[in-house]
Amino acid sequence: MTFIYTLRYMLDPRANTPTKDEKLIEFVKKGKIDDVAFFINGEELNHSHLTKAETQLWLDAIKPLQKKLFEIGVTTSLNPWTTIMHSDRGYQVNPEIGFNTFVDLDGNKAQDMACPADPTWRKYLANTYAQYASIHPRRLWLEDDFRHYNHSPLKLMCFCDYHMQLYNEKLGKKETRAEFVKKMLQPGKPTEERQVYLDQARQEMIETEHIIEQAVHKVSPETDLAQMTSYPDWHALEGRDWDNLFKAQAGEGHPKVARPHLPAYNEVAPLQYGRYFEEYTRITAAFLGEDAELYPELESYMYSPLVKSTAFTAFQIITSALIGSQGILLNLFDMMGNGINDSWHYAEMLAQIKPFVNQLLENRLPIDHLRGIKVLVDQDSSYYLQTKTGKNIEELLPHEKNWASLLGAFGFATTILPINKKTLLKNEVVAISGQLLRNLTNAQVTELIKNNLVLLDGECVQVLLDRKLGNLLHIEKAVWHPFRSNYQVFEQADRQTVDGVKSPRITMLQQTGNYLKIEYQPQSSVKVWSFAYNAVDEKLGNAMAVIDQHIVVLPMDQDPRYGWESQFTTYKQGLLQQMLDSIKPVDYLIGMPNVKLLVENDGQKIWLANFTLDGYQQLKWHLGEPLASDEATIIRKVNNSVRKTKVHINVENGIAIINEALAPLETIQILF
Repeated sequence: MTFIYTLRYMLDPRANTPTKDEKLIEFVKKGKIDDVAFFINGEELNHSHLTKAETQLWLDAIKPLQKKLFEIGVTTSLNPWTTIMHSDRGYQVNPEIGFNTFVDLDGNKAQDMACPADPTWRKYLANTYAQYASIHPRRLWLEDDFRHYNHSPLKLMCFCDYHMQLYNEKLGKKETRAEFVKKMLQPGKPTEERQVYLDQARQEMIETEHIIEQAVHKVSPETDLAQMTSYPDWHALEGRDWDNLFKAQAGEGHPKVARPHLPAYNEVAPLQYGRYFEEYTRITAAFLGEDAELYPELESYMYSPLVKSTAFTAFQIITSALIGSQGILLNLFDMMGNGINDSWHYAEMLAQIKPFVNQLLENRLPIDHLRGIKVLVDQDSSYYLQTKTGKNIEELLPHEKNWASLLGAFGFATTILPINKKTLLKNEVVAISGQLLRNLTNAQVTELIKNNLVLLDGECVQVLLDRKLGNLLHIEKAVWHPFRSNYQVFEQADRQTVDGVKSPRITMLQQTGNYLKIEYQPQSSVKVWSFAYNAVDEKLGNAMAVIDQHIVVLPMDQDPRYGWESQFTTYKQGLLQQMLDSIKPVDYLIGMPNVKLLVENDGQKIWLANFTLDGYQQLKWHLGEPLASDEATIIRKVNNSVRKTKVHINVENGIAIINEALAPLETIQILF
């Protein structure tokens, strides 16, 4: 099997040269590129939405290169850089094209960014994509400006006169933009205005995708339409229906094709990247499902090794295997038409890792069939969650990603699972954060909590209290205390030992959420593992607890800026491991912080990826289930080849020990 390298490449049709074309062909050969996706009208060269004649200029420049690539066995795809338009940059829509621009929630009107329901824009976009299809590309991409938010310098859209007419028709009454937005965000329970907005945003994107798909496949039936995506929590804010959107895009007989975001345009600490990878990349992959073709985005911006080293770039490409990707989109060079820069040595790096990523694809990770702690997410959460102040649109963002990044950094085996409201989980280990429980009925909430080992945060507990379901946790009283309020300062695990430290402490002062002080009913089955203290060592109340031997509570919400940053400490890692061990065995790594562990359901395939600059001399894995065999094969990259090593596994007290090292930034696969 071949892991598809797609090079995203910008040629300037006004300034391209034969020399640049020759360098592209040479790079493609040396770097083992399988597909070249040509940008059209992108970034610095973008000059608003193009007319038919202006579009043809780009296609005519691409076609000779398409022919040359075909002759060496390389396919051509197209990456038009605009649908709605990323941002206003001083241009205005050409009157010849003539569609309306969007209005944001504050009433600001865009100059160059389309209203996503405007019939003229939809027709223009479909016709333009049909024109792109005329050169029969392998894949035809929709950029990630195909969304209702992040269109600088404006905010959430669209609230133009046409949209207000649509909203008012559905409401059955007339409201101004200001009235509608205020009610959409108002504190407390969701309003009809919010549902109307989300329904409209969801449906208009699906309809537009369908119109484009019909136009493209009429011209080029063999072309796959593909969609670039952004942050899944922000997509919830526009009501994105992942399955139906991608079905509309694909059309009959074509796969769902997507580019999940890899969250590091510049090189960052790999352990920080590991958190974002869980929160954005893995959650996106989970919403798309195992049957989707995933080609994540490897982006550098600005460009050159001054922004991102080749080592980190290789690390990103290899670890994209952790979502079962079939390839990668490589945005390595600038979008101004400079072409290939050989001095950056990307071709050598790509060629060196190609055998290994091909091998990983041969044993593709099955994202729908992984064991471990199931982190629940829901694309519909913005419909149900409750706002606090009604002042910021960010209050409509779900907070469901926190366990994913924390547990992944702690070395727990996890899988991200979009919730199935028709068939709830039973006898699983489930992690829930934010207000996801509001999406379920009281009976469903009760069933979910009673039938599983459940990890809950403070926001989840608040939902239970609001629903009068506090008895599920034996709660007598609960009061929120804000961080940096001169109340709680640190959490202490009294009489516990972690990393050789007795009664370890974890900050509750800053880089953390608010503290929910919970008092439990007397004589209830609650074991408190840690307590909140103030600055003069006075014990204030309960912190981490295990309830009825199957409910774990972390009584915090998330900081608006830092999320759960204070929780990323090996003291909390060790404490959580001990708490879960007291209930039932789960899969996690020992003494290997920031190494990700993914385990196939049957335990036959294991992935370990080191998201840190530290190496480990031994692999230690706390087993959730017994091993099928004490012999295994480790697959790893050694220079530009793949090495397969037979190893013996020693198991002592439920811990598997493999005497093999794991290097910094290394990914390995273990086959039983």
